[in-house]
Amino acid sequence: MDLENLKLLEAKINQFVDQHARVREAHASLVQRLEDKERQLAEVTAQLQQYEQERVEMRARLERLLHRLEGLDLT
Repeated sequence: MDLENLKLLEAKINQFVDQHARVREAHASLVQRLEDKERQLAEVTAQLQQYEQERVEMRARLERLLHRLEGLDLT
């Protein structure tokens, strides 16, 4: 292998190593973004469950109030 081929091989290896480092950084960034989104989803899901429970409680209270009003003789 002559010196020119060795330089070419070295350049290609350097390009590969640089590209590999960029891909690893991009991967780490994407993993972090995914973890952030999963945490946000968990928070929103918990909030949705809380709102659903509040809705159920409000409905039950309103139904009890309506039932009490129906029991009144307003005629």
